[in-house]
Amino acid sequence: MTTVFRVRLLLDFVAVGLIIACLAYWWLDNLSHEVFGTALFALVIGHNVFNRRWYGKVRTGRRDATRIFNIFTIICLAIAILVMLSTSLLISRDLFSFMALDGAFAVREIHMFAGYWTLLIIAIHLGTRWMVVMNTIRSTLGLSSPSAARTMALRAAAMAIAIWGVRSSLEMAFGSKLTLTYSLDMWDFNESTLGFFINYASIVGLYAALTHYVLSLISMGRARRTEGRGFG
Repeated sequence: MTTVFRVRLLLDFVAVGLIIACLAYWWLDNLSHEVFGTALFALVIGHNVFNRRWYGKVRTGRRDATRIFNIFTIICLAIAILVMLSTSLLISRDLFSFMALDGAFAVREIHMFAGYWTLLIIAIHLGTRWMVVMNTIRSTLGLSSPSAARTMALRAAAMAIAIWGVRSSLEMAFGSKLTLTYSLDMWDFNESTLGFFINYASIVGLYAALTHYVLSLISMGRARRTEGRGFG
């Protein structure tokens, strides 16, 4: 596990943090929001440069359900980010104001809509890569030997995060935001700024965990069917 790979993974988590920070628009001034957004897109470009070899291999290899789902997720993520990028330029008031449209209320709505979907799809994408994340953490911490106690502790932590993520999804009206439904759930940043970030981080953890465990169950089922055919 190289240092460059670890840095890449760290930058990916920074990108997730930037998305959540951008969602806290009423906590930031507009300039900070646009600076964070620009940094996010720079990280997205860097992520694609680092992973450019993947695009050359996308047509090769085995097309099982997990790989097809992963490709579909990446396509959806690319669409969501492109929508976010194009709409951000059209509503910019500071960094790219020369490209902005007057009014453009509908464009702002689409921009927010794409932002929430980007967060969801990134969480799902993270779930498809969760074993890579865990292997990197084990390598970094020097945890070479397996440990049943550590595994149970990590699963308990994942369960706790998922439960909190369900609660946060309801508290933040995340489902309404994904369907572009208006809601009166304005977060009070004067009361708790940290709570906003914890809630959205737990939502990311919820969907990442769901994706990881569902794909793991699918892989286990496929392995059992393959083993059954082998004995037959």
